[in-house]
Amino acid sequence: MSTKGGSAAAGTYNEFSRLDKRSAGQFGSGDSVAGQWSWRTEPSGEYTINWEQKEPENRERFRRSKDGEWLLLDGWGKKGHTYYEQRVTTEKAGDAECTNMRALPSEGERQHYVRWNIPAEGYCLDAKGTIQEEKGGKIINFRHRQVWSPPEPCANATFKDRVCITQHEIWWDDNNHPYEKTLDRKVQLAKGLGMAFRIDQSFPKQWSAEMTKQWDY
Repeated sequence: MSTKGGSAAAGTYNEFSRLDKRSAGQFGSGDSVAGQWSWRTEPSGEYTINWEQKEPENRERFRRSKDGEWLLLDGWGKKGHTYYEQRVTTEKAGDAECTNMRALPSEGERQHYVRWNIPAEGYCLDAKGTIQEEKGGKIINFRHRQVWSPPEPCANATFKDRVCITQHEIWWDDNNHPYEKTLDRKVQLAKGLGMAFRIDQSFPKQWSAEMTKQWDY
């Protein structure tokens, strides 16, 4: 699998996530709000997203790769306070069946989270590494496997006739427990709307939610 290029006709990740806009949304079930997200671009050029209404500075931090082909995950938390730096030791990319996996070259040991240009076919990413609190906290071992599916028609109870990409992610770690799987879910992102268009979690318990509101600020 090539790790460069991608089909421009399929769109770009920022068109679906809206990470380069001051965009926000809520997701839930019926009249119940399960969560809220909001993007902003930092003066450093990083893209950050917050998932907590009560702690707006607790953010995941991303940056473009040097060649512009990838969005890289640096970590999450509050810079200068409690920040969890995530670094990979091995990364591979392959087809949508997670076969034909090939090593990805390191870029500051940051995780290759998603391709910027969306290819016409699905692809798999498998990263292993460590998470450490910025000020010398404990080290957590993790594995993050993702399968990204190409654009397809989608809809939910609030927004009809949309186009989505889907992330199927599985996460393993040893954070205060033996190394084990801790998450398995599928998340849809809708073009022009953003994150959490639909969430279907199968592990550790079944749970679903979908976007109910979207706005710019």
